Amino acid sequence: IFLSAGYFRSWNCRRELYAALASKRPFIVVHEADTAKGGASIQALRDECLESCVEVAPPAYPSYSGPDEVLACVFDEADPIVWVRVNAFQLETIKEIALRMLRQVPYYAL
Repeated sequence: IFLSAGYFRSWNCRRELYAALASKRPFIVVHEADTAKGGASIQALRDECLESCVEVAPPAYPSYSGPDEVLACVFDEADPIVWVRVNAFQLETIKEIALRMLRQVPYYAL
C-alpha cells in the first residue's frame, strides 16, 4: 500500500485496503513523506484514517471492525517504509521492500 495524502479519503483505495485486510495476507506499507509530492505526515494519515475508514461491513471485508483495526494493521504491525526521492535512498527503499517481501515467503523467513 502506498500511503499519500488523501489515500484514506479515496473510496477505491479503501476498497483495496479492505480487500487486503480480508485476505489475511501480509502487505507492505510505503509512505510518501514529501508534501510537495502529495505526501503527508504519519499523524495526518492516522487522523485521515480515523475520519474516513468508518464503513460498516464493506463488501470487500464484511467482518471489518472499524478504523482501529486499520490503524493497527497499517501503522503498528510494521513501521511504514518512507519513500525518499533521492536516487541512492530510493535504491535502499526498494531493497527494504524486497527484504520484507522475502521475509513473508516461508522458505526465506528468518
